[in-house]
Amino acid sequence: MRTARTNPTRQVAHGALLSLALLTSVASAAAFGAQTVPMTKVGLSKAALQTLTTLASDDVPIGGVISDTATLVGTEGPGSLSFSLYGPDDDTCTTLVTTLGPVAAPGDGSFPSGDFTPTTAGLYRWVAEYTDQNGRTITSDCEDTAEHVVVNQATPTLRTLASDDVSLGGSVFDRARLTGGFQPTGTITFNLYPDVGCEEAPVETSTVPVSGNGPYQSAPFTPTAPGTYHWRADYSGDANNTAAGTACNDPLEDVVVSPLATPTITTQASPDVDLGGTISDTATLTGGNNPTGIITFTLFGPDDAECAGEPVVTDGVVVAGPGPFTSAGVIPTEPGTYQWIAAYSGDANNAETTTACGDAGESVVVRAVPVTPRLVTEASRDTFVGKRVHDTATLSGGADPTGTITFSLYGPGDATCSRTPVFTSTVTINGNGVYPSGTFRPTTPGTYQWIAAYSGDSDNEAVSTTCDDENERVVVRKKAPYGPKPRP
Repeated sequence: MRTARTNPTRQVAHGALLSLALLTSVASAAAFGAQTVPMTKVGLSKAALQTLTTLASDDVPIGGVISDTATLVGTEGPGSLSFSLYGPDDDTCTTLVTTLGPVAAPGDGSFPSGDFTPTTAGLYRWVAEYTDQNGRTITSDCEDTAEHVVVNQATPTLRTLASDDVSLGGSVFDRARLTGGFQPTGTITFNLYPDVGCEEAPVETSTVPVSGNGPYQSAPFTPTAPGTYHWRADYSGDANNTAAGTACNDPLEDVVVSPLATPTITTQASPDVDLGGTISDTATLTGGNNPTGIITFTLFGPDDAECAGEPVVTDGVVVAGPGPFTSAGVIPTEPGTYQWIAAYSGDANNAETTTACGDAGESVVVRAVPVTPRLVTEASRDTFVGKRVHDTATLSGGADPTGTITFSLYGPGDATCSRTPVFTSTVTINGNGVYPSGTFRPTTPGTYQWIAAYSGDSDNEAVSTTCDDENERVVVRKKAPYGPKPRP
């Protein structure tokens, strides 16, 4: 930083005296014959004296105006002044910043250059040049201290404010506002120190570029340990601005990171059910600090004691307070023992927590109780002897049924379906669906009856249609003879 000073009154004659020697010549008198009279010095006028005195304006801060003033004495008529400014910090006056003028000088007196606003701090030097009406010049000296003026750096101020206190796991940052600078550039460096003091190495450093006065913010940082942290912000300064910064332990720069609450999650699975029933899990948080976040319920099974297989289902429930919170219902498709795991995500104020595989109260047994599917049949249409007949069965409501359906066809005159079937057909079952029997070609007319019987499996009861079901009857007629009817 350059120190401002005040120029004293300075009267400096620069030795540029314009001495005008007035020489006269005397013509030779008439001589007798060819004799020549040599010229002799007959007179000398008093030399004319002109002086130039200059005084620069006082030192200023960057952004202020500077000027020069020239005082003329002994002039012999009108002339003009030109003012040249060199710098900054140019002791040889070779780097020209600006030229002001020409300024008319009608005679003796003091004449200002006009104002100029430098854009860079430093030491500047004025040089004034007077030109009289005859083209003769007087110039001030580059080294003349009366012509020096200092443009001082601006002294900006940096005010800061740390972010609010947070719980462990939250982010902190610092805010700074730069004021009073002159078109400041450079950088602001934010350092975050632990509670032991600013002598230790910072746990976080963040640097942002500066482009003018205004607000600036550090990058966010997430502390890994609770405690009180201290921010410091330092502005680097530049050619026109001094550096600025905050002090360690500034109360506005402190941020407290509190330990997270450690809630406990307790769970209770729904009761055991028969296959086809719905199961769920319920979780309650205790010991938390207004918990938010998510509880994720994951179901493993059947009979996955280590919870190592692919989950049957995963369900997330939004947390708002301690609970209780219940998962969505699940309908298992296989019997066995199922395991629930409930995991709380945590939030800015609460640590995460979870139950473990095999925890008490998190197992549900799904019992393998067979269901009773529905079997609906429909025989083919009535026909004639020699034409093919068949039956069709529709199995529904089963629990992924397997096994077989056996179709039995009973012949004419067997109204109770007690005799040996005239035809049987067995098809393999793979789930609920429509299954046709094989075909049979009757050779005897009369009424035939179908019975369809589903075998059942470990998860499904056996079911069967009954004899004398009107949907299972097929009338087989004798074909009419060809040709004319016989005579009566």
